[in-house]
Amino acid sequence: MQAREFADIYTDCGLGAMIAPRNDAVAAVTNVTWDSGTTAISSNISSPDSCQGGLEQTASLIYNTYPSLEREIAAGQGENLDALMTLAGCPSVDRGGLVHALRESFATEVGAEAYSQRSRVEKSGRLYSVFHDTLSNQPAGQSCAVVG
Repeated sequence: MQAREFADIYTDCGLGAMIAPRNDAVAAVTNVTWDSGTTAISSNISSPDSCQGGLEQTASLIYNTYPSLEREIAAGQGENLDALMTLAGCPSVDRGGLVHALRESFATEVGAEAYSQRSRVEKSGRLYSVFHDTLSNQPAGQSCAVVG
């Protein structure tokens, strides 16, 4: 198999490829804007045939449900928040502490002065980072399957 060209990673992988599968320019811009392309690169490494791993699915869910997810995180419960936890492979018995930690971290993000000026892509990208940082910081034995 021939190695994928670096530019192709930004158009074929990551959130950009999910949002704009038929528009290379939008896909590349989305990937660069989202997280400087790191998700596109990691999905190319982890699943080069499809670039559709769990990290991309969580990113897609966050982007597509962002307004509702924002409210649900503030409330500490909701359908999209449950879907996000399930998608990330978080056992239901461990979700209480995880949701609490996510709420605290995300409250700091939402409280930032520049928050209201950010685009939906930027807000979604920040939530994606906060979510995965929260997953990564869970105690041993309380981890979720998808951590990136």
